[in-house]
Amino acid sequence: MRDPGEKALPPPEHPLLTRTLATATYPRIDPRTRQPVLDEEGRPRTYQREYGIPPLMFLTYMFIPLSVGMFPHLFQHWLTAKSAKTFRLTLIAHPLCIMIVWVPCVLIGAWATGVLPPVPPESLASVLSRMVKTLVGSPILVGLLTAGILAAIMSSLDSQFHCMGTIFTNDIVLHLAGEDRYSDRQVVWLARLFTIGIVTLTYLLALLAMDANVFDLAVWCFTGFASLTPLVIAALYWRGATKAGAFTSVIATIVTWFLFFRASGYGGEYTLAGGVMPVAICFATGAGTMVLVSLATPRPSPQTIAKFFPSPAEQAPPGR
Repeated sequence: MRDPGEKALPPPEHPLLTRTLATATYPRIDPRTRQPVLDEEGRPRTYQREYGIPPLMFLTYMFIPLSVGMFPHLFQHWLTAKSAKTFRLTLIAHPLCIMIVWVPCVLIGAWATGVLPPVPPESLASVLSRMVKTLVGSPILVGLLTAGILAAIMSSLDSQFHCMGTIFTNDIVLHLAGEDRYSDRQVVWLARLFTIGIVTLTYLLALLAMDANVFDLAVWCFTGFASLTPLVIAALYWRGATKAGAFTSVIATIVTWFLFFRASGYGGEYTLAGGVMPVAICFATGAGTMVLVSLATPRPSPQTIAKFFPSPAEQAPPGR
């Protein structure tokens, strides 16, 4: 927390491109009325915004991309492939496609620091649209860009919802109740009802977080996904991983994530001493509990290890 009596410094000319922290003071705006929020004495309320990225924040932000490995629509595809060769083209083309999509967005955001005035937190999400409006005058091109963004969002949401429904029915319901308990029609309806429930819950949470910054919320979502990555790595490659270690890792990660999430005001920007991102602590917590609890509990049986870690001779195709 900053000293309330500390004098706020004006933001640098290019605030998002500097490592030197600077503070700017802005009036607090009611997002519904777009009018300044007044205190009891009728004076505008203000808040301070720090600009600049500390080195530790930039470094620990590198944990965020690990969340991709835990996205349901990607995670499920990886686990259902018969061979790693299936993803040879994906591993080559996916980084290139990501670069084609994101590099222009990053460049536009960087250019905005030299074109637009310092943007308050409640308007950060509008930087891209404001720059497009400034640089592109054709309403047709703006409409096509907007349609492309909405199509990408809808495609990702659709894939994630369907994969979550499949995971719920196959890995939870049928695993606990037995594969012969429900007919195919009943299984489909279970997946549909679960998907409707998730969509409804997401909509209600969106209403509660209507005034929050969507990018800060996305970082918190990615933090949770990235923190579960050590569990998957251990399950796929470590013969000594145990069920107790996996459960403890998930529980410890959820508790740690929620404590940081609550400290942030339920979705705000939050860092620890020196600018450390919470994802680094959550990642270390998940990895540490997975290793320590697995070492302290009995190892899986030889039959279980042989089932999930077959010898090279067992993996070889017949006739070779």
